[in-house]
Amino acid sequence: MYYNFILSMWVMGRCTEDFVRGQQEKGRITEIEMNVILATPQIQQ
Repeated sequence: MYYNFILSMWVMGRCTEDFVRGQQEKGRITEIEMNVILATPQIQQ
């Protein structure tokens, strides 16, 4: 549920790596999902 939202925010540059890691620590996304998000390129603005 949270994965697609966090991924979209990541791609658009609206969140930081610390935010994504925090979501994994809170249990909203799995470690695998976190690694996929962080490996996804962000749009350069």
